[in-house]
Amino acid sequence: MLVDPARRRNVIEEQLHQLCAKVGVGLNVDESLLDQAVFTTEWPYAVTGNFRPEYLAVPPEILMTSMKEHQGFFSVRDRKTGRLAPHFITVANHQLKDMSLIRAGNERVLSARLADAKFFFDEDRKTRLEERVKKLEGVTFHQKLGTMAQKQERVRKLAGFIATQFAQKEDVVRACDRAAALCKADLLTGIVGEFPELQGVMGGEYAKHDGESEAVAQAIREQYLPKALEGELPHTVPGQVLSLADRLDSIAAFFHIGMIPTGSEDPFALRRHATAIVRIVMEGNRRLDLGPVIDHARAAVRDQGFKAAPDSEAQGKRRMTEFLFERVRHYARTLHDLRDDILDAVLRSASMGAIDLVDLLLKMKALQAVTARPEFDPLIIGFKRASRIVEKEQWDRKPVDPTLFKDAAETELHRHMGSSRQDFVQQMAQGQYDKALDALVRLKPPIDAFFNGVMVNAEEAALRSNRLSLLQDVDDLFKSFADFSRIVVQGS
Repeated sequence: MLVDPARRRNVIEEQLHQLCAKVGVGLNVDESLLDQAVFTTEWPYAVTGNFRPEYLAVPPEILMTSMKEHQGFFSVRDRKTGRLAPHFITVANHQLKDMSLIRAGNERVLSARLADAKFFFDEDRKTRLEERVKKLEGVTFHQKLGTMAQKQERVRKLAGFIATQFAQKEDVVRACDRAAALCKADLLTGIVGEFPELQGVMGGEYAKHDGESEAVAQAIREQYLPKALEGELPHTVPGQVLSLADRLDSIAAFFHIGMIPTGSEDPFALRRHATAIVRIVMEGNRRLDLGPVIDHARAAVRDQGFKAAPDSEAQGKRRMTEFLFERVRHYARTLHDLRDDILDAVLRSASMGAIDLVDLLLKMKALQAVTARPEFDPLIIGFKRASRIVEKEQWDRKPVDPTLFKDAAETELHRHMGSSRQDFVQQMAQGQYDKALDALVRLKPPIDAFFNGVMVNAEEAALRSNRLSLLQDVDDLFKSFADFSRIVVQGS
């Protein structure tokens, strides 16, 4: 027995490599299958086998899944065409003098399995996806959230809204709607009943067979992507729209009934859904305000009359937003090496405005870049001082009145605020966040001069109120970019 699993893995990998070279095929690498072989064998010995080429008429995903799930076989592909080849590799527990019996037995069993798969595939194609949609009323999505038909209806409404937010052409919007109208129908097919992991894939295959457009078929196929945290993303716009709609609906629905992930408990994989949403939007560079999308997702669930958990209506959007922001934090921290205080500053500000994840990431990167400048820390110290003052003081805020200024530092700060604000607003509108931050950095000298030369809490009420309003203008300008009070600097 090869006791060391690392040695068994090396032996198996070398045998797979040699057999593929001998047969002239390429291995469809599958780490989970390799792990299975490593931990179910003592003296691993890889053996090749064949199946009838006519089975290649069945979609390769079916054949590969059948080989993997039923028999634990590795599938292989033709090196020239890249297509599935009519061969397989299995890893036996021991080497016998005559391995032909092992090969023949595996071929016989696999032949029966592939025959069953072909039967299911042929039978499934006799019924159009559209004809299966009504039967989704008999499939439960969740006992507190109705049927899969209701789920699909919500997804369709949300997909239509997202597609319009993407500002897509009419044909793309139609493709999104049609794909959403059929997206769950393959759950009632024989193949998906046998291999649930093929849902979506088979829906796309059957949609294509039914004469649906390539865009519709591909969107249905891509709706469950990514299937893992770092898995492949949907490539097409309809596929992205459908995946986003499906995942946002699931989060909205379970939050509505109070089934919110806590600690390590996440039975409905909502964190994985949220991570997928973040990746699809950010890596696809999709400019989308998620605020109205969340509103539509929640409204679709509410309109179907499901009983809401206590406080879900009052707190629902905030909780959903914060849940997605947690995934944004993880994504930005791990993939872009952004600081936690930077993330917190931008996200706290975003919760009060538009939720454009692509835009938020650009702001985070620009803000972290500017923190390296030597004048940044002293600037934030001055800002925090201003912010603390206006936060604790009470006064009747009015527009700043320059005629009340008594100190040159007041005049200078007000003048610089006017020019910096104009520059800031212009750069923000153009998405030039580094330049917008430059406009804020230029306020450091007049802010320092103000605190060095001006008594804010003057005895004269009008003078005091005017100075507080001036500091409030400073606070408002900074916080229109991010909540700078969250930035950690020395001396603050």
